[in-house]
Amino acid sequence: MQTSMASIMICAVLCLCGCSSSDGTSANSVAQGIYCGSFTATFGSTGSSSSSGSSSSSSSSSSGSATSGSSSFCGGSDSSPVFFGMVQADGTAVFFTKQNSNLVLYAPAAVTAASFSVPVNAIGLNGSIVRTVAGGTDSGTLTGTVSSGGDLSGSIADNYGNNVDFAATANADTWARTSSLATVAGSYKASFSLGGTTYAPTLAIDSSGNITGTDSGGCSYGGAVTTPDPLHNDYNMKLTSSCLSGQTFSGIGAYFPAGLSNPNGILSPAELKVGLSNGTASGIYLNLSLSN
Repeated sequence: MQTSMASIMICAVLCLCGCSSSDGTSANSVAQGIYCGSFTATFGSTGSSSSSGSSSSSSSSSSGSATSGSSSFCGGSDSSPVFFGMVQADGTAVFFTKQNSNLVLYAPAAVTAASFSVPVNAIGLNGSIVRTVAGGTDSGTLTGTVSSGGDLSGSIADNYGNNVDFAATANADTWARTSSLATVAGSYKASFSLGGTTYAPTLAIDSSGNITGTDSGGCSYGGAVTTPDPLHNDYNMKLTSSCLSGQTFSGIGAYFPAGLSNPNGILSPAELKVGLSNGTASGIYLNLSLSN
């Protein structure tokens, strides 16, 4: 039985230790920041870890200034997958990676200490395969440490005996970008799949953070974006759809202006990348691309 967790998107959507204040100064986590790196092994089909055949070194992550067009937020490819991570000031953690177009979401408890071991729930995002099930689930433990230089390393072990290591380097330039509702206000296009159906909404974010939108299938969308830590590149989002049984999806993410380099070349237009979950059953990865 193949456990299709070699391609992983980890996203913490739980706020268990108290959210940061509006000035971003309270409940500071040792690990707060944005990270880039790679997985050093992949989940195997026999319950043991197997080599991914790619380099285990972290991707280059902090070249250029916070506004330079030559800045990079993460590098990587299917064979050496990009790894993007966030830890908010209150310890809420989100880590994304993409390999072979398969995305998976993990929801760990808050990461607040230099050494941590927290339970995680895996959800196949956009219908991705988890334990042979499209949009399936898994669970286990996320264990890691924060080095004196601020880098992250550790492993993810599921309850079926599979294990994968990760290593990520702090990206100070990307984390140092301030967040604001004015920054993300605009019209965005996105595409995601859930329950076997693909949705392609156009979403508008106004200057107050309110989300409205529609798609060609007649679905309407609502929600809100907030900035829990205006001093850093840090956004929370909630999203609902008339075609998703009134479910509310919530999560966190970051904004990347046009001109940054990424695994596919130079980023254009700007993107708001967010991982969302309705709890422990369904997940959505939204790569919101600015259309105005």
